[in-house]
Amino acid sequence: MLLSVLFFLLFGSTTISSARILGIVPTPSYSHQIVFRPLWKELSLRGHQVTSITTDPMKDKSLTNLTEIDLHFSYKTWNEKINMVKMAKLNVIGFLNYVVEVGGYFSNEQLQDPEVQRSLNNDSENYDLVLMESFFPTMAMFAKKFKCPLIQILSLDGSSYMYHSIGNPAHPVLNPDFLLNFNEKLTFFERSISTFTLLFLDYYHYPNIVRTHQLLVNKYFGNKYPSLVKTLKRASMMFVNSDIIFHRVRPVLPNVIQFGGGVHFATPKPLAKDLKELLDKSTNGFIYFSLGNNVKGELLAEHTRRVFLETFAELPYTVLWKFEQDVLPEKPVNIIMSKWFPQQDVFRHPNIKLVITQGGLQSIEEAIYNHIPIIGMPFIADQQANIQNIVDRGLGLSVDFNTIDKKTFKKIILEVINNPTYRNKVKELEELLKDQPMTGIKRAAWWAKYVIRHKGATHLKSAVLDLPDYQSYLLDVISFCVLVVLAVGYVLVKLGKLIY
Repeated sequence: MLLSVLFFLLFGSTTISSARILGIVPTPSYSHQIVFRPLWKELSLRGHQVTSITTDPMKDKSLTNLTEIDLHFSYKTWNEKINMVKMAKLNVIGFLNYVVEVGGYFSNEQLQDPEVQRSLNNDSENYDLVLMESFFPTMAMFAKKFKCPLIQILSLDGSSYMYHSIGNPAHPVLNPDFLLNFNEKLTFFERSISTFTLLFLDYYHYPNIVRTHQLLVNKYFGNKYPSLVKTLKRASMMFVNSDIIFHRVRPVLPNVIQFGGGVHFATPKPLAKDLKELLDKSTNGFIYFSLGNNVKGELLAEHTRRVFLETFAELPYTVLWKFEQDVLPEKPVNIIMSKWFPQQDVFRHPNIKLVITQGGLQSIEEAIYNHIPIIGMPFIADQQANIQNIVDRGLGLSVDFNTIDKKTFKKIILEVINNPTYRNKVKELEELLKDQPMTGIKRAAWWAKYVIRHKGATHLKSAVLDLPDYQSYLLDVISFCVLVVLAVGYVLVKLGKLIY
């Protein structure tokens, strides 16, 4: 009898507290995937059985509770269809329409994968929670298939329509969409643009996304489930890779969890011997230059590459340039080129002077946490807002890749490196970012378990999701007030005429 009790306490209780969790991050971009790897690891180490649908599996054999469905084949299509340089030159409408088109294409391709199809058609499989990247909303229907709660997840801050989709306010003046490159104090013209952009995203772009992905829902899941709009509205929570320090302060509901702040940081590793020796010998310091994984250096205009080469050649610093090609004609001797660098470990080297980046959130966080000033060269999406934030906070400066010239570029580089104000501002911000009660990953893992415990979190849902738009925007109240004012004015005019 005693042995039975001990067996239950040791093994039975673990089984009860363990849950089956499905995490879906379909975007074929390493910067999207790396944010959620620590979450899958944390949940699996807590005893949960985690299945991850990902384009970049960790393949960590020590994580026995983690199963990964590999969608790495999507990179072939991604590289064929995505040209960040061309996309950066599109207007907002053209860019968003292209995003919808490409998103639908990827979802269609990935849902045909044999492993995904097996989960889709296996009626005996079950999960207690689905976490789904919001950019590919078709995948939300897995929560309906498995009859379990849904959490939307984002590897960056959310667009205003994403916040609205879960009932969270997004004020057009206090929190303009990240597609708009506005600083903290908006002019009247900018406030007007922000308001119309918010309405455009809510009433054109979001319905366009839903229409595209609803067709895929009907194709792969059938017509037996609620509409995609209703499914997204009923999401228990949304995990957003933002924080209360770096990003603009915004009101958030209890079901919107900000888990940002260096969540993707890996354990420090020593640099390769040859790279370490090179950086140690760079006594004047070195500059790290990378436009991320998606902005290919080979796609830049010849004039732009020429400006980079000529500018770097005149600097007294070593330059590490992440460049995708094997050969870069007329490369100066102070440029060290590679298709890949261990970026986080390079940033920890004491001789680093400056980071030049396209403005990806993860690279910015890595620079801030290592006290490195920044020069931003944004292209698309949240990059412009991130770099504007850098400039507003005094952490660095910005350049436009379309109009860049050698004289200006060199002047900006020397200003950021030689003026200690920028590095001091970075240190101040890093101290604020680190002063948190718990890490973002632990916060996200706790709330994921909360949703599992309560089989959802409908009690945290905003009532605004059940209101028609005219009530949500107070159009009926405003109309009534206008009518009252007009009626009173009409009566006063008539009385005035009678008295006259």
